[in-house]
Amino acid sequence: MNFKPFARRLAAGLLVSTALAGAASAAVVQVTITNNQASDAVYLTPLLSVFHDGSFDSFDLGRAASASVEALAEEGNPALVAADAQAAGATTGVVFGPAGFAGAPVLDPGETASIRLDVDPSDGRYFSFLSMVIPSNDIFIGNDNPLAYRVFDADGKFTGLGPISVYANDAWDAGTEVNNGQGAPFNTAGGTSTEVDGVITQASDSLFFLNGQDTVAGTTISLPTGANLLATIEVSQVPLPAGAPLLLAGLGAFGWMRRRQRS
Repeated sequence: MNFKPFARRLAAGLLVSTALAGAASAAVVQVTITNNQASDAVYLTPLLSVFHDGSFDSFDLGRAASASVEALAEEGNPALVAADAQAAGATTGVVFGPAGFAGAPVLDPGETASIRLDVDPSDGRYFSFLSMVIPSNDIFIGNDNPLAYRVFDADGKFTGLGPISVYANDAWDAGTEVNNGQGAPFNTAGGTSTEVDGVITQASDSLFFLNGQDTVAGTTISLPTGANLLATIEVSQVPLPAGAPLLLAGLGAFGWMRRRQRS
């Protein structure tokens, strides 16, 4: 896979997934991701963030990847998974890298980026995420347990969810392509990828085939150990400005008075 078609597909997918992001609701939540890798290590595609009621499960260990997850794992395209989540009533958003390669705002090693979303605490109690690891063929990060990260409790109160640490041993192999670097995004190996009909497995072994692979950024990948920290994800609630509740109440009263006057 060469860079330009990948960048076009990723850009189109990002436009779709962000255009359909969830409607306004009761709480403003910020998702922040940091690529904790050193300068000679892996990149991450923009992070798909999903807030749901606990019923949205994008993938399962030991089962074949859906077409939506395959698109994300092979191309970094979150649009199909985002559409699946939105159809299930979830709120979605994509965290773009601050710079990245031209036309594809990936998260370079060491970079941090954030997004803010309006989330309904009743319908968005749980958080899920997905991002492709590049320059791999089909390796990605995400949580296979949809109940792993609870953001709001039954009363709609923010839980104070701590940082989510994603290690190399936590990465997943989608089982849809041979892990040889051929045709992989941002990989200079060239060639064409080889499709396979496998199942999702832990990528503890397949991830480390990336060692020594060259990227289009001019770096050579180095991943020291399975305990290597790939990324840190933080979910926090953004407090309303001090005067916001009073302002909203005042606007509501003003609107009610105007309706009375018209009557």
